Amino acid sequence: MLSLLLVLALNAIEIEIRFPLLEKQLSQQMFTQDGRKNVKGTPRTKCNFAYLAEPHFSSREGKLLIQARFTGKSSMDLFGKCVGFGDSFGFEILSGLTTKEGALLLDQPTVKILSKDSFYSRQVLKALQKSIGDAIRYPIRDEMRKLLANGSATAPYKVTIPKLEIRNIQILKDSLLVDVDTRFMVE
Repeated sequence: MLSLLLVLALNAIEIEIRFPLLEKQLSQQMFTQDGRKNVKGTPRTKCNFAYLAEPHFSSREGKLLIQARFTGKSSMDLFGKCVGFGDSFGFEILSGLTTKEGALLLDQPTVKILSKDSFYSRQVLKALQKSIGDAIRYPIRDEMRKLLANGSATAPYKVTIPKLEIRNIQILKDSLLVDVDTRFMVE
C-alpha cells in the first residue's frame, strides 16, 4: 500500500485557550459526580463528607484564579442527627501554572476563604492549601493532540502529532496562551 507521507516541521506555534473552554474541560474531568468533586466521603455519607463545586476560571495579577464552593461536614451520626462541624462557603485559588510530563499543574497556589471565618473554615483552608496543588492536574498535551488531530477527521488524509512539547504558558486576561514546539505528520 502506498501512502503519501508529509512531515511538517514547525519551530513553534501558540495556542490560545479561552477560560470557558478550560472551565468546561476541567469540570468534565474533575467535577464528575453531579458537578462535584468529592474530596472526602460520598454523597450518601450524610455526616462525614466534603466536596468542591461550581468552579469558575479567570485571571488576576497574571495568575490563574479559580473560584469554587466548598461544602462539608465532619460529624458523627447520633440517633439520626449529625453532631459536629460543617459549613458551606466560597473559596478561591490564585496560582501560577507549570507543566510536568504533559500535564498542566498549579504552581505555588494560595487558597483564600471568601466568607465568614470559623474554626471549620480554617481547618478546611489548611487542608486545601496542602492538597490543592496535587488535586488539579489537567492532561493538556493529550488534549491538544486530540484537538489538533481531530481537524482531519473527515479529510482523505490522517494527521498525527508525534511531537508536542509545551515550552511556555502565559496567563492572559481571559485565556491561556500556550507556546508549543510540535511536529505534524500527514499521511
